[in-house]
Order: sequence, then C-alpha cells, then structure tokens
Amino acid sequence: MDAEHALRAIARSLVLLPLGPILLASFGLWLGRRRRRPLAGRLVAGAALGLLLALSLPVVANRLSMRVEAYPPLDPSLAVHAEVIVVLGGGMRRPPPPAAAQPSPETIERLAGGAALARRTGLPLLVSGGTFGSAPPEADAMAEALRQQFGLEARFVERRSRDTRENAIESARLLRPAGLRRVLLVTSAVHMRRAVAEFEAVGLDVVPAPVAPASASGGELGDWLPHTAALETSHAALYELGGQLVAGIRRHL
Repeated sequence: MDAEHALRAIARSLVLLPLGPILLASFGLWLGRRRRRPLAGRLVAGAALGLLLALSLPVVANRLSMRVEAYPPLDPSLAVHAEVIVVLGGGMRRPPPPAAAQPSPETIERLAGGAALARRTGLPLLVSGGTFGSAPPEADAMAEALRQQFGLEARFVERRSRDTRENAIESARLLRPAGLRRVLLVTSAVHMRRAVAEFEAVGLDVVPAPVAPASASGGELGDWLPHTAALETSHAALYELGGQLVAGIRRHL
C-alpha cells in the first residue's frame, strides 16, 4: 500500500465507525474536564455515544443503506444488452499463516451474482481487484473462487486496481483492445452508485446489476436492538457517502 492509500485508510478509520464517535465522545469528556465546560462536554459525549448506538440498530442501518442505494436489482425477465460482465472485488479475508488469503463473503456474494448472470447470458467475465500489502492480487483469488465454486472461467483478470476509480480505469484498459465497452457491472447495491459514476467517467456504458440490497426493517424486536452486523452495514453506507463526495469533488477539479 502506497503512502496515499495508507493515509486514506487512516483517515477513514479516524472518521468512520466505530472509532469516529468514540473519539468524539472522548473529546467531549476532555472538554468537560479540562476546559471546565461540563455541560458542553456531556452534550458532545452523549451525542457521540447516542449516534454510535443509533447506527448499531438494524432498522437505522438498513434505512441508511437504502438511502445510499441508487439502483434496483436487475430484472431477470428483461433482455440484457451488454458485452461483458465486470465483477468488482469486495475485499479479502487474511487468516493466519500458512493459510492463504481468501475472498471475503462480500466478494463471494458478488461472484455469485456475476456467475448467475454469466450462465443466463453467456457473456464473458472480468474480475477486478489488485494487491493490498503482501497478499496476492484479489482478482487472482476471485478467478480461483469463480473456477472452484461456480465452475466458470474469467476471460479477463484485472490485477492492478486498488480502489473503485482504478477498477474502472484498469478494466477499461483491458476491455478496449477487445472492442468491448458496454458492461454489466456487478457490485454490492450500496457501492453501485459510485461504481457506475467511475465506469461511465472512463467512457464505458454501464448496465447496473447490484447484489445484496438492503431490506426494509422495523417490524421485529431484533430490528431495534444493537448488533455488530448493523454497525458494519452503517459503516459501509457512510463510507460510500464519503466516497461519493470525494469522487464528485475530484471530477469537478
């Protein structure tokens, strides 16, 4: 990981869940004790912890994700006018050595969506994901999982990208010599808005095929109880909101 990506990762950790609200609460406690402003400090700390609690509720996390998602699941009854299926990586699991890194559950979910589309349409597959740290390229692990778990071969393996913008740039670099420009794009529903914008920015026509959309909740008791999975959902939604903001600023500079 180069310095730029390392700094971005640190910034995300400091701002997003769970560390962001914890740091804000700590600041509130400091404000109350060191600056002799107990009421202001308690208000800041209470608001930060309240925010952390709210974002750990499934009902809040799912509704936040639904606000971020921009595209419905692809209708299987409609004809797909595309030339290639592009599946974006969603991270790797890195177990202790000597076990090899494996695609994360999110990546497997995306591969399953891409495999189903490939069987239905007969279109070729491109898997996209680069190297992070000392692990092998994510795209290689994706291609192997596609082969072993779904019995399909990826025609294109894009190994150089480290973020969504580079997913688009490097995928286009592989597809243009083959004369392919209309892509059936597979990624998580919460990530699709940003992914579509980046792929269109490099001149590709995109048919969105999101997987794992959020579902409305609130009818069960468990929807109103804190859960670590809800924190992960909220984290992903907030991360995408930040990514959309940064991408929009970058495109207008």
